[in-house]
Amino acid sequence: MKVLKALLAVLTTLAVALTAILLFWQDKSAPRYIKIYENEQ
Repeated sequence: MKVLKALLAVLTTLAVALTAILLFWQDKSAPRYIKIYENEQ
């Protein structure tokens, strides 16, 4: 039972880390946001 809990903890940690990496990579590769108010100071 302890092995299953440890395996679940490791898989959960890997899933969270992979999700964070994918979100960060998607944000970096996304096109830059368009400035709506270009004339405003």
